[in-house]
Amino acid sequence: MCTAAEWLWGSEPMRWRRAYTGRPDQVAWARGFAKALFSGSGREDDAAVVVAELASNAIRHTRSGEHRGWFGLEVAFGELAYIGVTDLGGGCVPLFRPKNPECELTEGGRGLQVVSELAVSYGIHGSAGLGHTVWADVALGGQGPAVGGAELASAS
Repeated sequence: MCTAAEWLWGSEPMRWRRAYTGRPDQVAWARGFAKALFSGSGREDDAAVVVAELASNAIRHTRSGEHRGWFGLEVAFGELAYIGVTDLGGGCVPLFRPKNPECELTEGGRGLQVVSELAVSYGIHGSAGLGHTVWADVALGGQGPAVGGAELASAS
């Protein structure tokens, strides 16, 4: 038997999940939820930007933004903070593009580039048919952002 504090602060990462309807106003709610979870970490604004970019992409580019659509937000705190947004698929595979000073990004593509600059690692898993989870690991405790290194895995 353990104490309440041992149970609460156990060895497993603290994890939160929420589902939001696929409407633009819900991005602000998801962003606010993440900012509250990161309160006091020094990375509140970074977490809010990551969530806003990933959630906006989910409703803009996938079935999540259609009638009865939804997107999911998952945040887990361990050595790094994991932020993942799950969509309903139907769009193209999201692409993290490397920063290239010779290539100016147009409207599309900036959001994931910003996410990659704030994250220690990032990636995508899933499929257009089943949906994607786009995720970013954010360093806590004042550790620097973005070492980079996207991982892409597809579900069949």
